[in-house]
Amino acid sequence: MAQREVRRQQILDRARDVFAKKGYHAAKIDDVVAAAGVARGTFYLYFHDKRSIFEELVSRFFHRIAIAVSRIDVDQPIAPQITANVSAVLDVFGSDPGMAKIILTDAIGLDVEFDRRLLAFYADIEALLTSSLEEGQQLGIVHPGDKRVLAHFLLGGLKEVLLQLTHAPVPVDKAAVVRDMYAILSRGVLTETPRTRSKTAVKRKSARS
Repeated sequence: MAQREVRRQQILDRARDVFAKKGYHAAKIDDVVAAAGVARGTFYLYFHDKRSIFEELVSRFFHRIAIAVSRIDVDQPIAPQITANVSAVLDVFGSDPGMAKIILTDAIGLDVEFDRRLLAFYADIEALLTSSLEEGQQLGIVHPGDKRVLAHFLLGGLKEVLLQLTHAPVPVDKAAVVRDMYAILSRGVLTETPRTRSKTAVKRKSARS
């Protein structure tokens, strides 16, 4: 990694730590440069302002979530694939408690631009969930219904689970959490067996798009 990228990553990492400790709203650029051990002028060589560094942190975090989730193959057992996806998302949050704290606990309503970016993050997650549910319905592994309402329901529950998982005063058994989450999905969201015709139907639909 080039020296410039090393320094940029250093500032990003320290900014995340500062935002997590102080809260985005209370944090100052001076706090970030002090934590990063760089001059204020150096900060501005890489970022325009506090908001721009927050934008990049959130965008990178969403990208990590998106690439952690794999498409479901109905020719293979469904349960292990879904539990693997749930576990992967929990791992993303668990491996970066600083970003988890910022995303899950910083207050909305104090800064318009902060609100816009955080709400956009959740809109991106909702879109990812909605797309997955739509594909699941086409594959026959998700019950019919309004996928957006279901996405809202799942996202709300997921946020609370993540909050407990990343901020519990005592360690949480992640494997048990994943098992319980899958049990809930299997009783209310997932069908017992996929429709064998659906995989071909989805491929044909994708080819026409």
